[in-house]
Amino acid sequence: MKKRPGFLSATGIVAAVVVFLGAGAVTHLAGPELFSPGGLNAQTSAGAPDTGRAGPAGGVASHAELDGDCGACHPAPWSGRTMADGCLDCHTGVAAELEAGDGLHGGLAGDGQTPACGPCHPEHNGPHGALTEIDERAFRDAHAATGFSLQSHAETESGGSFACADCHPAGYQGFDEAVCADCHAGIDADFMREHEDAFGKECLPCHDGSGAVTVDHDRFAFKLTGEHAGVACDACHEGARSLRDYRQAPRGCYGCHADDDEHDGAYGRGCGDCHSARGWDDVTFDHAVFPLDHGSEEREPTCETCHPGGTATYTCYGCHEHTTGNVRGRHEGRSLAELKDCVRCHEGGESGEGSEGGGD
Repeated sequence: MKKRPGFLSATGIVAAVVVFLGAGAVTHLAGPELFSPGGLNAQTSAGAPDTGRAGPAGGVASHAELDGDCGACHPAPWSGRTMADGCLDCHTGVAAELEAGDGLHGGLAGDGQTPACGPCHPEHNGPHGALTEIDERAFRDAHAATGFSLQSHAETESGGSFACADCHPAGYQGFDEAVCADCHAGIDADFMREHEDAFGKECLPCHDGSGAVTVDHDRFAFKLTGEHAGVACDACHEGARSLRDYRQAPRGCYGCHADDDEHDGAYGRGCGDCHSARGWDDVTFDHAVFPLDHGSEEREPTCETCHPGGTATYTCYGCHEHTTGNVRGRHEGRSLAELKDCVRCHEGGESGEGSEGGGD
């Protein structure tokens, strides 16, 4: 006959019950602090930019107010929720960035991704513990997601490696462009004075840290669409050395395309009436006032057929074998001005009021 294991004896069972009840009693008396690795941060979050609210986030002003409510951040294993879900319930501003895929968190996470919050935002380090800790070396490559690359900021003026505090002395939440000016003035003070006199003291509108000069041209009246998107800056802003120079660049088509005008100005300077930014040869024109299929099938009209002297005037004599006397004779009672504006009565080339036949 096999002997029962000792832990299944009456004594073992009684001992297990006593231990279980004792642990339950200690837990009840001590509360969740028994399992807490440390106190929560007491830093107030009222009005913080990442809460998306003007007041307390999630009904509390700091994480410390959640002491005792572990479930607010630590969901039950069977709930199907993650800790990040709990964070986003309160930090609605971050949730909006992630959903839109923009802003700091949206850029870092990537399209449609919800990253874990803990690696950058630790907790249980006491009431004054840091809520943001970043592995600076690992974050360098990801910094471009913030809108500013560190590609051209590998070393400081003295040759050392950049630390976050070099550009963010007051913390990660903000950035003062005066830091750029101070640093670059230390590298070349004369250049910085000239540069600020010419372009002002704002750096980010033109510089993204990649080493190249970038400008969001959509902020200006002239949008760089179609073929214009690939045009080099100096093609339109040749020799520009100041904001005033850049603002004096031509905004009309003819200012840049006069040399490309095969019509030698005959059709005016409104290039956009016929040409598209998609390409100079992409010619379109709404000729609804007079259909272009008017005339014989043997002779397809060109612009010059009706507008030999430019689009400001037109003639029907390019196709019709008229003479001035013939026209006057068949349009008795019409003024000479009316006889020069055939379309007024002959819309689409059809017979019109006061005409006899209206053809040749």
